[in-house]
Amino acid sequence: MNSISVNDMLERLQNYIFGELASGVGIEHHVLTQNTVAVLAATIVVGLLIGFLGWKIVRVWAALAGFVLGFVLGVLISAFAGLSGTGVLAAGFITAVVLAVLAAVLYRVGVFLIVLLSVCSLAIQILDPQNGILLAVCLVIALVAAILSVRFVSVLTIFVTGIYGAVVAGTAVFELLPVSGELIRVLICIILAAGGIAVQLLLESRKQKKASLKKAEQIREENSTANDVERARAMMDDFGKAPEDEEDED
Repeated sequence: MNSISVNDMLERLQNYIFGELASGVGIEHHVLTQNTVAVLAATIVVGLLIGFLGWKIVRVWAALAGFVLGFVLGVLISAFAGLSGTGVLAAGFITAVVLAVLAAVLYRVGVFLIVLLSVCSLAIQILDPQNGILLAVCLVIALVAAILSVRFVSVLTIFVTGIYGAVVAGTAVFELLPVSGELIRVLICIILAAGGIAVQLLLESRKQKKASLKKAEQIREENSTANDVERARAMMDDFGKAPEDEEDED
């Protein structure tokens, strides 16, 4: 009887501890369809590319941001202008292409759009605006960050894309895991954000180092060429001197 009682107590204690952990973490069994898994996997890939290579391939993201924003603006403007159906879609597509090209070609315009859309999306997810005032706050935050990105181009873009990519990929990863609980999702996003920002800063540091070494090599070559020219000019001056001039100098 004592042995049974001990076993029962251990089992109850184990179930209690596991139950507490499960309630804190939120262990669940998600029922995911094949299409849902494919979409989440694609979302993870895109999020990781944004988070870890946001600054490396910034022109690609700039073109995509310009296309999305251009399409939205084109549709809204054409709808207000009275167009409908195919006309709205055509106007949206044309505006999207134009803005995508401008964002890819004009460097700072592209960075501005990337930061604007990323920060606006993050602000909406965090604040969850239920009225126009909060939505306006999200837009103002995004606009301020976008304006600052024109001045602090690389640093701000790296941090914004690192955080945004982490949120996109982390949320998708969380949906694939058999757990629930906001804490787990936040931890996943923080880990991915830290990793993405660190990788981007490392890549940018190497890029700046290579540029500095290349510039130093160019300066050395220019100085070497200038010295060679001076030596050649001095030799030509020596050859051009008349013998009597050399005797006078003696």
